[in-house]
Amino acid sequence: MLNTLKPFPLLLLSGFLIMLGNGLSNILLPVRMQFDGVDVGNIGIVLSMYSVGFLFGAIYCRRLLQRVGHIQTFAICGSLTAVAILLSGLNSEPLMLGAMRIITGFCIACTNATLDSWLGHSATEKNRGRILAVNQIIIMSALFAGQFLLNLAPVGSTTLFIIAGILFSFSVTPIVIGRHKGPFIEDSQGMSFFTIIKLSPLGVVCCFFCGVLYSGLLNMLPIFASNNGIQGFDLSIFMGAAIAGGIILQFPIAYLSDNFDRRKVMFGMVVTFILFSILIPFLIYLEWFKATLIALAITTGLAACLYPMSISEAFDKVIKEQILAAMGSLLAIYALGSILGPYSAAIAMQALGNNALFGFMVIAALLLLIFISIRMNQSEALAIDDQECFVMQTPSGAVSVLDPRTVYAEPVLSTNSGVKIALKLAYENPAIALNMVKGLARRDIKNASRLAAGLSQIKTVDIGKLYSAIVHVAPHRSIRTAQLLTNAAPDKAEQLVDWIITQNTDDMCKIIVAIAVTMPDNGINIMQYAAQNMVEKHPLAILEMTEEYINILSSSLDEMRPVDRIAVDPQQTATELYNRMQDVAPEQSAEIAIAISEALPDASFDVAEAYLHNLLLSEENPFKKMESIKNIQNAINLYMIEVANSIPEHAVQVANTFIDIVPEVASDVVEIIQDAEPHSETYLTHSITDKPVESQINEALQKAVELQSVDED
Repeated sequence: MLNTLKPFPLLLLSGFLIMLGNGLSNILLPVRMQFDGVDVGNIGIVLSMYSVGFLFGAIYCRRLLQRVGHIQTFAICGSLTAVAILLSGLNSEPLMLGAMRIITGFCIACTNATLDSWLGHSATEKNRGRILAVNQIIIMSALFAGQFLLNLAPVGSTTLFIIAGILFSFSVTPIVIGRHKGPFIEDSQGMSFFTIIKLSPLGVVCCFFCGVLYSGLLNMLPIFASNNGIQGFDLSIFMGAAIAGGIILQFPIAYLSDNFDRRKVMFGMVVTFILFSILIPFLIYLEWFKATLIALAITTGLAACLYPMSISEAFDKVIKEQILAAMGSLLAIYALGSILGPYSAAIAMQALGNNALFGFMVIAALLLLIFISIRMNQSEALAIDDQECFVMQTPSGAVSVLDPRTVYAEPVLSTNSGVKIALKLAYENPAIALNMVKGLARRDIKNASRLAAGLSQIKTVDIGKLYSAIVHVAPHRSIRTAQLLTNAAPDKAEQLVDWIITQNTDDMCKIIVAIAVTMPDNGINIMQYAAQNMVEKHPLAILEMTEEYINILSSSLDEMRPVDRIAVDPQQTATELYNRMQDVAPEQSAEIAIAISEALPDASFDVAEAYLHNLLLSEENPFKKMESIKNIQNAINLYMIEVANSIPEHAVQVANTFIDIVPEVASDVVEIIQDAEPHSETYLTHSITDKPVESQINEALQKAVELQSVDED
């Protein structure tokens, strides 16, 4: 863990200091406004303004990072937050305080996004989950510690505002003196509210109510506590318990979420929240302070945990490439709820009394409970193994690229002076830049590969020569280099494929497949393009290349999230791959179909149908000139023998596919299935429909007889 955090101490220190100041300001403002005699309704409005600013910050933070950079963004936001809290201490007018809270919310959202982005680009695929957890713990620890700074000076003085301003200002120092440079921020597409609501209504509604409940509690609890005689250090302990619950309960909730039906867990969380919300006023009345702290920690902890629960619920329905965009939309939805929460709670307290805070919480939680019940009745739950994993996220954070569920993007080569010189030379003289890559490859092969990836984006640079320059020095990096170059210049992928086919190396098929896999949206097109260029000189390699590609696809399906697997549609992908490859090499049609079916057995009957269709109708089919159906029957029989031997558990379904279209082959096909040696217990007892194989054979034979009878009539 220490090695994981070694590159980030200054970044984390800056984050801790700014959230420490934020923790102090969050408790200081409501207490000070109450001290100054501001009515509860106006207090609620002022506190809601923080979420207004946070919402705008979450929306515009990426634009700010792109325009001015990470260090400048953090410095601007740190100084503006210091100005906002100092002005709040000098002027207690609600209008001024509301405006300053908007600025504070905007700046906190931007600083959180800055740190998340910075840490995310500096982290690796393996350690970013741990860094996320540490970052969240630091944020919550800072907010917790900030509650106790309230006791450093009287609330009525400006000293506490000055202390908060010092913390905000000082938070800029560590990040400015650090050696890390902010990463480049690419444009990213968001997800509309309509889309995320359509995909996951429960995730959206739960996230909104989390904002209402959690923000309403944390903002109005100081008022509730003060009205019940809880002041000074006891108030800090009271608020500290509320914040501590938000992180402590994430660990048991994570276990429950990952091992039980998440919707039932959410239902139980809301029920427990309601019970403890009813209990807290009674504990206050009985003056059982310690019991109140425990009940409060559980209540706020459950409210806070609704945020990561709602994210996980939504991610069950979102493909991996859309997760970051969906997270941004969910954060905005949470912010909308957190705008409504403090103001609504304040109105309830003003109209019905102090204890109405928890009455409002109970009513809001009951509405959420009803919606959860409706969704549980309307749709079936996912299998527990198919549920998205729970990842600790606090509502205080912004959109996080550290989330291990998001697509990991390797950092690009930093534009230092050497790289800039190489790029400039490449524009003027591509040959010189190529020599620079060759020279660098002998000393530092990894940076040479990354430099080549940067140079590949220049139109005048031959990507094949760049690839050759790296592989000549490090042939073991042939596949990795091809992937890097393809990622950097996808428009030159076909040019790179041409070069690789021309070289005709032993790993030619593996390298081409690696290029195709690197471009999932265009992979089959690359495969077809490669096959067209290989058909004359390397016809036998087409089958090898197809097997390699479909085997990698099959392996990746096992590792995919269920929603991603559905989006890929392996049956359609398998059929499309077969059709493309057989168009190029029709003489290998059967071998290609069998290879694809072996790798993706669930697609075997779709591929078989495509095979038979091409066998009967394709103009390039070698049987089209045959006058006898016997040749078709022989081809089907040979195909069925391979299917019965390689994927026996799907043989009956494939047989039915053939019998439906060519009833004349029924008896031969059934005989092949009966004569085939069983290769597995599955084949002996059950097929994909869980019926005995003998029963399915009889059904297939009966169906074939019926079809033949109809044909004779």
